[in-house]
Amino acid sequence: MHSGTALTIKGELTASEDVMIDGLFEGTIDLKGHRLVAGAGSRVRAAVTAREVTVDGYLEGHITADSVDIGPTATVEANVIARHFALEEGAQFRGAVNTERARAAGNIARHRQRPA
Repeated sequence: MHSGTALTIKGELTASEDVMIDGLFEGTIDLKGHRLVAGAGSRVRAAVTAREVTVDGYLEGHITADSVDIGPTATVEANVIARHFALEEGAQFRGAVNTERARAAGNIARHRQRPA
């Protein structure tokens, strides 16, 4: 799914595929097992849950993901829970990053999936 720069969306977004946002989005984004790309023209204000999150535009809110990559043109004002976190040179970031909580949650999930 791909949104255009002239598009404004408010609400809850869930998808069973990767999503790229180039416009304005406000609300919640739930892409468990999939990737969110906030393009250079994006303005996202949301609580985001995804497998991977890449930000090249503006994102404000909360991010929970396995992997978060904040590109050199990005501005992010968010608290992040992620196993892997990358902040590229030139990016602007304000918020807290918690990699230990994500690692612990992953260990608990793996333990629960083991057969008895």
